[in-house]
Formats: sequence, C-alpha cells, structure tokens
Amino acid sequence: MDRPGIPSPRPRWRKVLSDLWESRSRTLLVVASIAVGVFAIGMIVSAYAIIARDINVSFAAIRPANVEIATDPFSEDLVRIVERVPGVTDAEGRRMVGVRARRESDPLWLRLNLIGVSDMDHLGINQLSVVDGTRTPGRRELVVSDNFMNSTGFQVGDVIELELPDGSTRTLPLVGVVTDQATGQDGPRAGANAYVTLQTMQWLGLGRDFNRLYVTVAQGGEEAAISGIAAAVEDRVERHQLTVYRTETQVSDEHPMAATILAVLGVLGALGILVMFLSSALIVNTLNALLAQQRRQIGIMKLVGGRSPQILTMYMILIGIYGLIALAVAVPTAAFAGYAFAQFIATMMGAELQGFRIVPIAIVLQILIAFLIPLGAGFFPVRKGVQTSVRRAIADARPGEQTAGLSWLNRLSEWAQWISRPVLFSIRNTFRQRGRLLLTLFTLSIAGAVFIGVFNVRASMADFLEQLTRHFMGDVTLVFDRPHSITRVEQVVLPVDGVESLEGWGGASAEIIDADDNGIENLQVIAPPSNTQLLNPDMVAGRWLRPGEREAIVVSDTIYETFPDLKPGDALRVNAPGDQKLDWTVVGVFRFVSMSGDAIAYADFDYIADVLDLPNQAYSYRITTADHSLAGQREVSRELDKYLSDRGFQVRSVEAGKTIQEEAGRGIDILIIFLMIMALLTAFVGSIGLTGTMGMNVLERTREIGVLRAIGAVDLEIIKSVVIEGVMIGLITWVLAVAASLPVSYALLQIIGRAMMGSSIELSITAQGMVIWLGVVVLLAIVASLLPARNAARLTIREVLAYE
Repeated sequence: MDRPGIPSPRPRWRKVLSDLWESRSRTLLVVASIAVGVFAIGMIVSAYAIIARDINVSFAAIRPANVEIATDPFSEDLVRIVERVPGVTDAEGRRMVGVRARRESDPLWLRLNLIGVSDMDHLGINQLSVVDGTRTPGRRELVVSDNFMNSTGFQVGDVIELELPDGSTRTLPLVGVVTDQATGQDGPRAGANAYVTLQTMQWLGLGRDFNRLYVTVAQGGEEAAISGIAAAVEDRVERHQLTVYRTETQVSDEHPMAATILAVLGVLGALGILVMFLSSALIVNTLNALLAQQRRQIGIMKLVGGRSPQILTMYMILIGIYGLIALAVAVPTAAFAGYAFAQFIATMMGAELQGFRIVPIAIVLQILIAFLIPLGAGFFPVRKGVQTSVRRAIADARPGEQTAGLSWLNRLSEWAQWISRPVLFSIRNTFRQRGRLLLTLFTLSIAGAVFIGVFNVRASMADFLEQLTRHFMGDVTLVFDRPHSITRVEQVVLPVDGVESLEGWGGASAEIIDADDNGIENLQVIAPPSNTQLLNPDMVAGRWLRPGEREAIVVSDTIYETFPDLKPGDALRVNAPGDQKLDWTVVGVFRFVSMSGDAIAYADFDYIADVLDLPNQAYSYRITTADHSLAGQREVSRELDKYLSDRGFQVRSVEAGKTIQEEAGRGIDILIIFLMIMALLTAFVGSIGLTGTMGMNVLERTREIGVLRAIGAVDLEIIKSVVIEGVMIGLITWVLAVAASLPVSYALLQIIGRAMMGSSIELSITAQGMVIWLGVVVLLAIVASLLPARNAARLTIREVLAYE
C-alpha cells in the first residue's frame, strides 16, 4: 500500500527497481564487472598522473647536479673559480673513494662509495632525505644511502667495518639512513653511497681534497644549455692541469627513471582498458539473458500501450543505474589504490610524493567508462529485444528451450553410448546458448591468455637478464685495487678449493667525441681475452671481434639512442685514457639494456692493454667454480677474500655472480607483480562472466530440472550436471587461452622490452603459467557452478514445474 502524501512511482520505474532488487545476484555480477574495469582505469590513471608530476618535483627539490665531473684531486679554490663561469648557479666539491663495508658480524663485504662532504648541514646540491636517524654524521660517524636497487641492509646503531684501499680496516658507527635520489638509476652495480665529513675522511687516511665536482646551472631544464656550460667547466678544470675522467649531465626537472616508470604504467593502463572491454562482454550476456527471460513482459507492456522507445529508455536507465552503483564503489577505492601504488613506486625510487589528492582526469574517465561502455554494450541487445512484436513476445517459447543446431550432439549420444546420460545432458547444455557461450569463452580465454602471458614474460625477462649478467662475470668476479700479472694471479688463485678456471679481463672508461673533440657520450670498454668461455653475446648486426684485432670494437645496441644510423664498418672517434684521441671501427652490435647506465663496448684484450700500458695485467678476473649455486659461489668468494688478503693482495671486491642476478631481478619481480595484479583483475572479470553464465543457464532450464527431478534425479545428479557443464566451459577456455597466450606474450614482451630496456627480447615459453591457469580455471568453474547448482537442487518439483 502506498503511503499517504507520497506519490507512487510509475509502473515502469517500479519494474526497474524490482529488477535491481529482486535479482540481486544479477545486479551484483553486473555492478562488479563494471566496477573492476572502472577501478583498474582509475587506479592506473591516478598513479600515472601523480607519479608523472611528483617524482620530477621531488627530484628537482634536491637540487640535482646538472653537471658531475670526475677529475684529479682539487681544492676549494677551483670550486670558487667554477662558480664564476657564466651560467653556473652553484658548485660543490666532494671526495669519493671506493671501499668495502660490512657489519662486524657479517662474513661478506659489500661495495660502498664513501663520500666526504665539507658541510653536511648545508648541502646545496644532491640533497638527502632522512629515512632513519640523522643525515648529518658527526666526527668518525657514518650515514648510508638506501634505495631499492642498492640496499645494504645496514641499520642505525650498527657498527660498520670499512676496508680501505690499502687493505687496512676501520670501524664507524652508523648514525643515519638516507635516500639519495641522485643515485640508483645506474643499477645494482653502482653500489650504495655512504657519507662522512672531510675530517673523518682524513682520519681514515683517504685525504681531504675533492675529486668530484658538482655544478648546477641557471637553465637546468635545457639539455643544450647544460651541455654548453659543462664544456666550459671542463675547460676551466683542464686549465688547472687536471684530467677530466668522466662527465655526466642531467636536467633538473626530470627524474632519470621517470620515462621507464611511466612507460610501464602505460602498459598496465593498456591492460586496464582490456579489463574494461572484457566487462562489457558480461553486460551483453546479462542483458541478452534478461531480455530473453522478460520477453513476455515486454509483450505485455506493449499490449497495454507501452512504446518501444519507452521500453528502451527503461532498460537503458537500468544499465545506467548499474553504472552509477559501480561508480560509487570504484571511484574512492581507485583513488586510494592509485595513490598507494604511486607511493610504492616513489619509495622504490627514493622520491617523495606531494600528498594524497584526487586526480580530476581519472574521475572524468571513470564517469565516462562507467556509463558509456555499459550503455554502448547494452544498447544493441536492448534495442533488438524491445523491437519484438507483441504476438511473438507473448507466444514465444520459454527461454532456453530451443534446441536447434544441436543435432551433432544427438549423434554424439548415439555413438558414445558409454557416456552417462547426465554427462551427455551437461555437454548438450554447454552448447545450447551459443551466443552467450562465445562471449563467455572470449572473456575467460583472454583473461587466461593474459595470465599465462605474464608467466611467459617473466621467464623471457629472466632468461634475458641471465644472458646479460654473463657480460659482467662468471661465477665469481674478483677485482683488485691495482693491476696484477695474470700469470701471478693464476698461480695464486687456481689452487684454491672450488676454483676451476680463471680469466683476466681488461677495461677502460672512454668518451665518444665529435670532430671538434667535444664529448658526446660515455663509453665503458670491456676487454675479455680472445679465448674467453664466459661470453656469448646476442649479436644484432655485424660480427664478433677477431683475435688480435686492433682499433675495432663491438658496441651495445643502446648506442642507437645517440647514433641511430650507426652500422658495422662505421668509425667512432674516442677519447681514451691518457687523453688519447683514437678512431675505432665498429665491427658489430650486440643486444643489451639501455637502463643499465653507459653504453658498453668490447675490444681486444691485448690492444686495450697496450692503450693502458698494462701488458698481460688486469684489475678484474672472472672465475668459474665447481659449484655454480649461489651458496657455492659465496663460499668460494669468502675463501678467496681471506686467502688473498692474507697474502697481501689489496682486494676491492669479490662478488658471487648469482648475487648480481638476484639484484637485477628485483625490478623485474616488481614489474611481474604489477602485471599479475592486472592479470588477476582480468581473471576476476572472467570468473564473474562464468558465474553469470552458469546462473542464467540454470535459470533458463528450471523446468527441465523439474522434469529430471520428477523422473527420479537426485540432488547430487543435478549438481553434478551443472558442475560438469561449468568445468567443460572452463577447459575449453583453457585450450583457447593457451593458444592466445602466444601473441599476447609476444606483444607484452616487446612493449615492456622497449619501454624498460630499450631492446627487444626473445620470447620464452614456460608451462608454469599454463599449469597454474588450468588449476585456476577448473577451480573457478567449480566455484561458479556450485551456487547455481545448489539453488537448482533446492527447488521442489512443484516450484520448477510452475516456473514461467
């Protein structure tokens, strides 16, 4: 009964409200499918917008050095001179020395860049943020930086033992952990930074003269201006009879990792769009089933004067309400999830966000998606449904009773008489509503393809990284503070237990220059022996080095970023150590990673030894161990470290190869987690679609179930019939997902490879994702079938035979 004074809604609107409330399970499924797409887009867009702005703002706030120069030791006087160079706004000097460090209780040493600063309280360039403790070390105290790619694991209160270049050791208390946004982009091999005062540096016996010059410029956002001022500063340095070993330039308002992070977020955004379109398939399925079920109601509404546009509007408003409810759920959750996502990324990069906020463009996109996609997906099935004539609508058979096109199943039942009737019944029902089945197969198959594709991407990137680490080391890499005769090192190292072979590798830092001898790009030259067994590069163009080949190099494909037209046979002019201007011929190009820092090149060992005047000597040695496991590598590393130190060798570092692989794989694992989240969202949409399909199939076969019950079918048989149908659909989608995962994996891998690494990556196929998805899809099918099956088994014979 209507309440006095409260107008009663029109019948059509009461029907809309009735459809929403009385079919709550259907409403929940549709709202959930819309909400997950709206949520995915909102989260990614919010995170993208926040990260795109805040990490650059955070980076600019530390006043990053626009120019960093490594040179011979110099005094404060040179800093004051550089400050007077036109365009320079500030200049600072620091002293950097490579040391090894460990907690007193730890057996393994870590590589550390020890930096001496004259005034930690008033850092003007490359400022630090406190994570724990203080950023200002006192006399004989230490502060260490920590970031995702270079984490020492040290904590405030630890006593850190330092091994100095001369082999002596000193201990310092750790009083602070800081973030240093100016580091970390060079990858795990850069090492963490530790900060002390210049007085402490002198107490350690490492001197107090600067060897690093940091400069900021007035036009810090313009690369051309920075390059010009960098050349002027280099000129001032060289006028003071100092050698410039390395120059780095950086704009002030662009975090070095920003482009890579945003590219990855773009990939996730594309997957979010996919989730959104998959949800539209469920809307089409649901509305088709709803209209088929309510066809008689549509006929009656037309019989009493309802016009097609009015009925169309009624159902479109129903869809709009679905979208409105989904929007109310997805908008706030996506805003918080997007900010949390951005915070997680910023923390890894050592950046600071500017606070939680709503991203307007994300809200606008979510509103458009929540209404336009469902309305667009639902318009055509609704229009087709409401255009049904009155006679056909009222006289139409009950939904789900059509069996046309299933004659092949009848033939199957005659041929496969060994299959039980309930199973044949389930097979027949699986293919009954082919349009609905195709949409369900499409949704769940694409979800499975993305899920499997993520595992293939992970395997491909792991293989790629494993190959890349072979460019740096064997099982153990041994580096000395000064060069040693290879013959002498072989005599000492080869008898150590666990060591099978050893190779001495040379190398040098060079700079590619133009015709006027101006620097263009830094180049890290590695010189393995011609008979090395620890290198198998993936050649992109040209060939590998021939034994004894001089003035010839093989460069990484990252060189294309600076020289896009470079090809084998071209020459590069290089400033080699000792200010030697040399013309090197590029004979080949190999695949590598652009995000790893400088471009690298390989040259002949004997030739580089001649350039450096170090015949048959090397700083670095690659060792192959009998036990290739991480535990075996670490055991040999510890033994070598102690063995060589006891014999007077000054060891800079001894590193297990798999440790570097683990560190390099951290970033990949984080990316895979992000991709897996998106894959699970697609799987969630697919499971909703399967649940809805099974619910609609059972609802449409209510009378058939009643007939089965009337002729003696027990509850277990009814439940088994429905579950078999759901599992069959799941298995079909698994086969389709495995096939579709190949192009999906390839597309994801190419996009991520270009975005993160600047290189294409070969696809590796793993069965792991296929097996896991098989288990997931079978479990989803069982869960999605149980509730409709349970509801069907609960119906009495009288209820099902009276069903309209």
